[in-house]
Amino acid sequence: MFFANRAVNRLAVHTALQQLAWCMSGAFFGVYLLRAGLAPSILFLASAGVLALRFVTRPLVLVLAPRLGLRRTLVIGTLLSALQYPAVGLVDGADFTLALFCTIGALAGVFYWPCYHTFFAALGDREYRGSQVGVRQVLMGVAAVLGPAIGGVMLTHFGPWIAFGAAAAIGALAAAPLFAVREPPLAQQSPRGAYAAAWTGVRLFAADGWMLAGAMLAWDITLFRALGSRFDQFGGTLALAALAGALGSVVLGRFIDLGHARRVIAFNAAMLCTGVLLRAFCTLSPTSVIAVALITTMLGGMYVPVLMTAFYNAAKAAPCAFRFQFAAEGGWDCGGAGVSVLAATFCAFGATPQSTILLALPAVLVQAWLLAQAYRLRPPAGPARLEPAPSVPLP
Repeated sequence: MFFANRAVNRLAVHTALQQLAWCMSGAFFGVYLLRAGLAPSILFLASAGVLALRFVTRPLVLVLAPRLGLRRTLVIGTLLSALQYPAVGLVDGADFTLALFCTIGALAGVFYWPCYHTFFAALGDREYRGSQVGVRQVLMGVAAVLGPAIGGVMLTHFGPWIAFGAAAAIGALAAAPLFAVREPPLAQQSPRGAYAAAWTGVRLFAADGWMLAGAMLAWDITLFRALGSRFDQFGGTLALAALAGALGSVVLGRFIDLGHARRVIAFNAAMLCTGVLLRAFCTLSPTSVIAVALITTMLGGMYVPVLMTAFYNAAKAAPCAFRFQFAAEGGWDCGGAGVSVLAATFCAFGATPQSTILLALPAVLVQAWLLAQAYRLRPPAGPARLEPAPSVPLP
């Protein structure tokens, strides 16, 4: 399962620990706050606030990373991510505690994600990118199976401080493998054309943020309510769904490496559209929502390898992978904040969270078109093979 590239292997171990901590705690953020008495419209607004704060404070990482180095900055982001787990346990309403939790989450995202993606883009291998992303997804899938099941039981039987404290300890431990990973070079000054080359990543991530930020929270609320607002049943369902979603990730990643990306993009878009419609229109009986959770997560199992293969290759080809990630994360924040504000508005006027899942549908279609632009057909002497197209410059 692992590769000769030891840096990618260590990053995969880090990712698995980070994902385990997130799935034990972060996967319950929305439903925990819902159970604490926050209305769905407030939850969507809080999500938009986190993303807006990330966008505003993101220049911090641009200033500090060249001075501290990518590894230290990534470690800071990892530790901030771990700190947000106990912070959510403090929240008991739309007050200062919610603002503190949102601020920690925003800063964690600012420091963590641009550095993490830079490491993976710079140290990964172009010719094995799909498989490397696929293997990473399998490890994350294992964590996504264990984490919600453990977190749901701990929240139900031991309370938030034990559950969130355990997740924080695992999240802090995730920093350990990073010290053995070689650090990608980072230019002190922005190379010429660095941000222009990021336009591909900005658009892909903006569509990704619009597609996921609102729909994931809306589905969590819908699923949690349908399961009687029980943390253990919610966590168990997430675990089963993660197991379904992990099936075939490595195979699909290898399929991209072998040059079948166009067919995968089309099939992936069709499956994502089907998943959105199933979640938006399913009945709210426990049997129905569990079945839909399993089916839709399985249908979306190829999504990350399809998106991130093109994304990482475009980042590695850019003049500066770090600044590529910096700009792309800003795109994600804009897309996610926009759809979250729209979902909050709909809920404030009486719409159900389930109905707001349909807001993701246009982004699925837009992103499929963007991915088709990111891959181009190269006519070599041998069999046809798809390779990522050069980044599109800013207009």
